[in-house]
Amino acid sequence: MAKIAMVVTNACAPDPRVERHARWLSELGHDVEIHAWDRQCSSLVSEEKNGYKIVRYRLGIVHPSNPIRTWFSKKRFISNLNLKHDLLILNDTDTANVKFQGPKLLDIHDMAHTWPLMRGRSLVHKFASGRMLSQAKKIIRSVDEIIVSAPEFCKWVASNGRDSTCVMNRRNAIPTPPTSEKVVGYFGRIREVDSITNLIKASEKIGFKVILAGDGMEVENVIKNNPQVDYRGPFTEDDLPDLMKEISVMYAMYNEERGNIKSGAIPTKMLDAAAFGRPSVVNQNTPMGDLCESEGLGRTAPYGNIEKISEAIMQAHDMKIEKIRGEEKSEFLAVISKLLN
Repeated sequence: MAKIAMVVTNACAPDPRVERHARWLSELGHDVEIHAWDRQCSSLVSEEKNGYKIVRYRLGIVHPSNPIRTWFSKKRFISNLNLKHDLLILNDTDTANVKFQGPKLLDIHDMAHTWPLMRGRSLVHKFASGRMLSQAKKIIRSVDEIIVSAPEFCKWVASNGRDSTCVMNRRNAIPTPPTSEKVVGYFGRIREVDSITNLIKASEKIGFKVILAGDGMEVENVIKNNPQVDYRGPFTEDDLPDLMKEISVMYAMYNEERGNIKSGAIPTKMLDAAAFGRPSVVNQNTPMGDLCESEGLGRTAPYGNIEKISEAIMQAHDMKIEKIRGEEKSEFLAVISKLLN
């Protein structure tokens, strides 16, 4: 069996996609380590779970409002890695420049070069985005294989001269009793104040309770300005079933000025919710919205339109998820097999 290293520039606390892939590999007997950058210095330095190990690197607390410090701290994290493994899996293009002698797999979760623009449109943010785009184009030329989390991302990779395999963040169905309670949830990284504010306004308008869970750079702002919201804090994979039992609708809407939304990002929380039999409300007229409607996973609404979001939540509350497509484990493992043989 192989020694496999995975690199991710968050704390992996949690990162469902990375940990799902790590679990699949460990189930086959591979020795798997996840090397993660803990920007907030708030998670366990070392952790073993489900047959794999997470090693977290602390380089001082990095505030997301400081893109220059973030850039240099990320470079330090990457340069500190000294990996002697049989295979390296790079999670997202911002993990470029890891020194490694051996086969490399790039897993594109998202359009990482759009992230700085979530925080502002200053010259510094635009410069950071441009540098990350150049880095992304460079890394996709240098790796051996590429997988992506959404079908539209395959097109972006192809436009840069490479083939890729789509491995979506689907789960097998997890039977969960339905609930009649009017509760809408958002479980994931809390990065956008406006998006969460829209959720709270739309929910209050129709008498729905809101449950938030997750970490992220805007948690403090959201909770401070909305003390009525039921915030559960960061959560793990083991916490998810109990959280899902409490909600009737999942909210997964994002500001479309983020380039990744129109480029085809598919929210993991929508696919997670569907596996637990919970419908979602997502952005209308986007690839995620098209998938939601075509597979009967929920309802769509225009971003920022409180009236329409309220209507979509009410409609989703009365929905039943009839059928879902299961996890894409075989697609992932086929790529791994190709690299190791």
